[in-house]
Amino acid sequence: MAHLTIAEIHAAVEAAFATTLALATPIRIAPEAIGDNATLRTDVYTGPHGSGFVVIATVNLGWRKLPIAKQHGPETQREQPAPTLSCLLAECQKARAKRYDTEASVYDLADAETKLSSTDTAMQAEGAAQKAAVLAKRLQIKAEIQKPE
Repeated sequence: MAHLTIAEIHAAVEAAFATTLALATPIRIAPEAIGDNATLRTDVYTGPHGSGFVVIATVNLGWRKLPIAKQHGPETQREQPAPTLSCLLAECQKARAKRYDTEASVYDLADAETKLSSTDTAMQAEGAAQKAAVLAKRLQIKAEIQKPE
């Protein structure tokens, strides 16, 4: 399956919403994959204020599960609009920064650079190993917390 962008997933929600709205009686549809990073489902509800339905896409960003929901009926709290890409990118940067700070900080990198500037070959080797480990960890974090599209 293809990896879908946030815009493509939002479009799928809109299409499913329009299709369900056209039905005489909305039906529940169990979650189905619409890409390798998202599922789509339709829930039907009857609450104290009336009945309706909600179309929900669940997007797996790897570092966060993101619901996008469009609902029809009186229970407006069920609506969860798609966030803007800029908001998701900012959230991604914060998540990366938090992991960098705790697992591969700039202080560890500066310490490695300090050791590399030593005239002691053993200290230089220690610095090189430390720098390689910090950069490898940062690349791992970057791979785990990928920017959304």
